[in-house]
Amino acid sequence: MTDLILLAPELILVGAALTLILTARHVRRAQPAAVVALVAAVGAAGFGVTVPLQEFAVAFEGIIVRDGYARFFNVVFTANLALVTLLSVRHLNAERVRPAEYHALLLLATTGMMLAGSAVDVLILYLGLELMTLCSYFLVGITRDNPMSNEAAIKYFLLGSFASAVLLYGIALVYGATGATDFAAISAAVSLGQSPLLLAGVALVIGGLGFKIAAAPFHAWAPDAYQGASPPVAAFLAAGSKAAGLAALVRLCLSGFGPEPGMWRGILVALAVLSMTIGSLLAVSQSDMKRLLAYSSIAHAGYALLGLIAGTPEGASATMIYAFIYAFMTLGAFGVLIGLGERAEQLTGFQGLAKTDPRASGFMFLFLLSLTGIPPTAGFAAKFAVILAAVRAGYVALAVVAVLCSVVSAYFYMRVAVLMYMRDPEGEPPQRFPIAVLAALAVAALVTVAGGIFPGGFDGWAAGP
Repeated sequence: MTDLILLAPELILVGAALTLILTARHVRRAQPAAVVALVAAVGAAGFGVTVPLQEFAVAFEGIIVRDGYARFFNVVFTANLALVTLLSVRHLNAERVRPAEYHALLLLATTGMMLAGSAVDVLILYLGLELMTLCSYFLVGITRDNPMSNEAAIKYFLLGSFASAVLLYGIALVYGATGATDFAAISAAVSLGQSPLLLAGVALVIGGLGFKIAAAPFHAWAPDAYQGASPPVAAFLAAGSKAAGLAALVRLCLSGFGPEPGMWRGILVALAVLSMTIGSLLAVSQSDMKRLLAYSSIAHAGYALLGLIAGTPEGASATMIYAFIYAFMTLGAFGVLIGLGERAEQLTGFQGLAKTDPRASGFMFLFLLSLTGIPPTAGFAAKFAVILAAVRAGYVALAVVAVLCSVVSAYFYMRVAVLMYMRDPEGEPPQRFPIAVLAALAVAALVTVAGGIFPGGFDGWAAGP
């Protein structure tokens, strides 16, 4: 019974998903399904935070853990679910997507994220990530009448299947080298020494997880998947999938491979440099907003890795906070795209927006400032924390690369701001934002502003594994 209580947040989401699946034929509009998903998200977050049996508890013979780290990411995942649900209401009605199936997939994908963040066994970690990824394949292609969506889903599936095989093969090699699948036993075996088999396994595991966070050179799926998917699904992937991958990567590296950080630090340094550089440079030439935000997410994966590379409790906390802040500011940016509709697909659709819809331009400008890392936004506080952690760990050159890439990113983010505030509007004025979208934007903006004004507000909450 204790095990089931510890797993209650996941069970709440699964129960809501099954309810939607069983009643799918009777759910024609998005609003009822959205209410079920929102209630489940709030219930899972509330239960996980307010009803802990103890500060640290394990379930099912030690393969699932409930600690501060897991609770932190559970809040990130459920908040992501709630905001994406709000952002999806008008889209589902307009595109005639079956709302029950759509929200059931969101709920099950979030369940996989939560399992990955709570797992202390590589097999459970793999199962959680694959549950998330399988649901994501369907979500990307759920608008079946859209050829671009179908193409994106096929590309995502093919590349994702290969990445899953790489991850599983890496897990097999780690098991072969250590004789264990739980993190504690792997850590004990790693402390006894390295072997070529273990090094190969670690490299493959990190490569598989690098795909989940869209870190270069495992990023090729992201631009096409984001562009082909509907904006709410792209937002869900950008915020949730990246947070889940980071949650799994941080716990595995520090708890499983922690005794020998030299095995994984060099790989992560390469991933961080490539992600920041490739993401920032390729975003400069984009004219499609979803592709621009996709390359932006690749760069942000590199920034988030800086804290983990430091290998310190402060660095792990900085990466956690970065994942939290990034989720809200990228959901906010996608929320503005969703509210504006088709005109926001291209950069030119933002011309003169400040004159035709000052509220929408104000929201977008705030999120662009945060994504760039300009004070006093939460994005600046998060980026400063991960760069500071890297400097204190001796990775000064890596920090310099991060700062230079931030300068490059300022160009393509502020280009949107220039179009909004320094160009005359063209075409019809934008349509009014739905109440659900405005509510999601208000929450994202609140977190973005509060995180910048009170940069230390999350420090006591974001405890590493």
